[in-house]
Amino acid sequence: MNADYDFLIAGGGHNGLACGAVLARAGFSVCVVERNESIGGGCVTREVTLPGFKHDLYGSSHVWIHANPAFQELREELTQFGLDYIWEEDHITGHPDLNGPGIVIYRDVDKTCESIAVYSEKDATRYREIYDDWQLIRDGFIRTMFSPPNPPSYTPAAFEGSVAGLNRMREFNLSSRAFVLEKFENEFIRASILGWALAPQIFPDTECAGQSFYVLIPGIHTYGSAIPRGGSQMMPNAFARLIEARGGRVMTGSPISQFIVREGECKGFRLEDGTEMLADKAVVTGLGPKVSFLDCCRSEDLPPDFIDACRRFSYGRVSICRVHYALNEAPVWNNGKDMSACAFQRVFHSFSDIDQQYGEIVAGVAPTRPFLWVACWTTIDPSRAPEGKHTLIMDTFVPSHLASGESWHDLKEEYTQSVMLPILREHTQNMNDDNILAAYYDTGVSLEAANPCFVDGSTTGGERTLSQTGYFRPLPGYSQYKSPLKNLYMTGPSCHPGGGITAMGTITARVILDELGALNGQDAFSFSEN
Repeated sequence: MNADYDFLIAGGGHNGLACGAVLARAGFSVCVVERNESIGGGCVTREVTLPGFKHDLYGSSHVWIHANPAFQELREELTQFGLDYIWEEDHITGHPDLNGPGIVIYRDVDKTCESIAVYSEKDATRYREIYDDWQLIRDGFIRTMFSPPNPPSYTPAAFEGSVAGLNRMREFNLSSRAFVLEKFENEFIRASILGWALAPQIFPDTECAGQSFYVLIPGIHTYGSAIPRGGSQMMPNAFARLIEARGGRVMTGSPISQFIVREGECKGFRLEDGTEMLADKAVVTGLGPKVSFLDCCRSEDLPPDFIDACRRFSYGRVSICRVHYALNEAPVWNNGKDMSACAFQRVFHSFSDIDQQYGEIVAGVAPTRPFLWVACWTTIDPSRAPEGKHTLIMDTFVPSHLASGESWHDLKEEYTQSVMLPILREHTQNMNDDNILAAYYDTGVSLEAANPCFVDGSTTGGERTLSQTGYFRPLPGYSQYKSPLKNLYMTGPSCHPGGGITAMGTITARVILDELGALNGQDAFSFSEN
C-alpha cells in the first residue's frame, strides 16, 4: 500500500503544526491530523461569552517562542499568513498591592528596579544581579532550551570547576521557595517573585526550580511580551497556512484511534472512522504519553517497562479554575495608572497566603484566599472585542480533585463568584456587576474534555519535577523525541523543554531532518541567540 504523505503528525496543537511547518519548508509532504473541529491545541481563541468578544482559552502570553531560533527563521513567512505580533514595549506585568504602591515589571530593567526599590533597595540590587547573570548564560540557555536535552551530568560538569560555579549549581538546585527566601528580604517582593516560578503548575518546594529565576524574569526584559493580533489562534492558523502553501494538508474533526505498527515500526495511524493513513518516512505524535501510548497503541507493540513508565507519568495535583469575562470597560487598578497600563497582573499577597493555598491543594480543599492571574489583552489589542469593550481572563490554581468528592464542574461558578471575584474587586475600582456583561468558566474537567492532553487540567504536558524534566522528560531513555517504535517521534509539552508557547515542535523536526541528512551537513542545533 502506498504512503499518503512523507510525514503524518498526530495532533494539531501549535507544536505539531510547528513541526509540520519546518518539515514542509524542507520540501517534504506533510499532513497534520487534529481530533477537534479546529486546530490550535493550547493556543485557541473563541467567542465563548458574547459575539465579538475573542478569548484566548488557554495560552495567551507569547514570550519564549521569540527566543526559539527556528521559529525566527519562519517569522517572515508566517507574517505573510496572518501572524502579526503586538509588542508591549513598556508595561509588561503588574503586581498589585493592597498595602503599598505595587510593583510594575517594565521592559526596561532600570525602571523595574526603581519600582522594586520602593519596597527594598537591597531587593532591587538583587533583581539587577539576577538579570546581569542572565546575560552571561543567555546563549547557552537558549541552545539548551531548543535542543535535545543534555545528560544529567552535563550541568554539574560545566559548573564544578570553580567556587562560583558550585555556588550557582547550588542555587539551581534550590526550590523556588528556598531561593526567594535566601535572595530577597521584603515580604511582598518575595511573594511576587515566587509567583513567577509557580506558573508551570509546580509546588513552591519542588526542588531544582531555583534556576528558573535566572531565566523567567530576565527573559521578559530580553524578549519582551507579545500577543498575536486577533488572538493566540492566529499563530497556529499561520502555521497551518504555511503547511498548506507548501503542498501539505491540515485535517480537523479526525480523531485518531490507533497507530499502525508492523514489526516494531510505526507506519501511520487509523482514524476513528476507519480510514488508514500511511507515512513514507515517519509519524510524529503530539498527543502526550497517556493518549499516544496507552490509548492509541496496542500493549503488545510496546515494551512492558515503557508502558509501566507511561502509566506512572505524573500530571500533578495542581489544576486550574478560570473565568473569562466580557466587560464594558477595562479594570482600573487601585495602584495607579502604571498598574492599569499593564495588560497582565499577578496578584500574590504574601508568603503565608501562598503557603495556605498549596496546603489546601494538597488537602484537596478549594483555596480560601488564592492568588490570581488576570489579563485584559484588549487594552493592547482592541480587535479582540467590540469597540470600547474588553475581555478579561482570571484564573488560579486549585486541587485536581476535591477531597469531598465534589466536581469542579459543579462548583466553578460559585467558587469564582464568591472567592476569586471579591479578591479582584479589592484591587480594582470598577469591577462591579454592571461592568461584567457575560462570563464563561473553565476547570480541569472542561479543559480535559476539550483537549485530552490537559489531563486533570494540567496544561503543561505533565508535572515539572526533577524526575520529569530535561533528560528525563517525558520518560528516562526517551528524551530525544524518539519513542520505542521505529519512526514514531514525539513532540509537544510532555517533551523537553515542557509546556508553554515555545513552538518546541521545531526541535523534533530538526532531529528528524538531521537523521535524514536533509540539513546539508549543517549542525541541527548550531544556532545561538542574537
